[in-house]
Amino acid sequence: MANLTLAPPRPRSARTPLVLGTLGHVVNDAYTAFLPALLPMFHLQLGLDGTTLAGLVAIFALSASLPGPFLGKLSDRFGEAYVTAVSVLFSAVLLSLLALVPSVPLLFALVAVAGFGSAAIHPAGSMLVRQGTSRPELAVALFAAGGMLGYAAGPTLLAVARHHAGPALPLVLVLPGIVAAATIMALVPLESTSRPASTKARFDWRLVFGPVGLVTLAAAFAFLPAIAVLNGLPLFLMERHGLPDTHPAIAGTLTTFSLAAAIGGIGVGLLAARFSRTRLLAAVLTGSVPAFLALLWLAPDETGYAIVLGAAGALSYAATPILVVAAQDLAPHSGATASGMVFGLGSALAGLMYFGIGALQAEVGVGPALALAFVAPLLSAAISFAVLRRVPSVAAASVTETLCVCAAASGAGIVTCAPSCNLSRNGVSRNA
Repeated sequence: MANLTLAPPRPRSARTPLVLGTLGHVVNDAYTAFLPALLPMFHLQLGLDGTTLAGLVAIFALSASLPGPFLGKLSDRFGEAYVTAVSVLFSAVLLSLLALVPSVPLLFALVAVAGFGSAAIHPAGSMLVRQGTSRPELAVALFAAGGMLGYAAGPTLLAVARHHAGPALPLVLVLPGIVAAATIMALVPLESTSRPASTKARFDWRLVFGPVGLVTLAAAFAFLPAIAVLNGLPLFLMERHGLPDTHPAIAGTLTTFSLAAAIGGIGVGLLAARFSRTRLLAAVLTGSVPAFLALLWLAPDETGYAIVLGAAGALSYAATPILVVAAQDLAPHSGATASGMVFGLGSALAGLMYFGIGALQAEVGVGPALALAFVAPLLSAAISFAVLRRVPSVAAASVTETLCVCAAASGAGIVTCAPSCNLSRNGVSRNA
């Protein structure tokens, strides 16, 4: 048994990066929700038609996803805390300016550039939250859930500000972003901002054509059903069940699905410490298929609809924390870049796939086209199994072992009482 040290290292809470990274994601995604909430105003005051508004949304989606791997390299170079804070501030300033109703050219320019904030925060924040924790999947799941909650709260915050702020509206809107960015920089641990001098600045294209690229492709297939639900299921409900676009069942379906998605990701993050990563991922992906397909057979007023909808939502993004952490571990020196590939490139690929699903809807109908999207997780499971089974997974430690072996790494001031308390390749405390 090791003795207690009389000069313990300076204590540091492992929760601080998790709280600050999640806070940044909540605030950032609240700002990204401003754009869809302002679309009616752009239609009325700028005369933009539906096609132009759809193009505006598409531009923002691309700018918020495709640059992710390249902006992730900034995080690997300069540190997660700096990039996370700057990303929040960047989104806050540019997306708040949308409320000024700029001219059409300026509007498109703002939207195209504002997406970079979201593209940067996903790789940076997902690396920041896993620092100092032995449960990285749970940390990433909480990070992802925070973004969903922020996105849900954004339109309400914008509406309240527009009603009460008056001429000071832009300043009122940007204030939460300034406060969040300053908080992250003031409270984040110092080691979160440091990087070895040998870190390369250029993007490593081997990530795209190696295992990380395959994990990104698996993520794209895993994301596709959720995109299909959020964009295509309302049309299906209108076509199959004759619901008007203002029917409460449509809004209720989207809200329930989104909340269940946040809960499901956290649940998988908790289970990841107990079960094999590969088996858990396979169970989540294959189990989501019957839940999604059941949505095409049940009417919104049937008892089982809410249950199936909740199950589909819970499983929709449940694979995300596992895939993100796997990509980070496969790229030990470019973890944020790998995160950007899964979050950014994976989402962009899923969006491109949904374009095909949308075109197919005109040929075969909404239902059959959605069914094709809903079986995509089977492809994701096959790709994930082929890649992750070659990656050695770290067995979960019991609570006693974790406290005993890794107490020093958690800053408790106790010398380790077992031979090894190693750090994973991305700085996460793991019981060897």
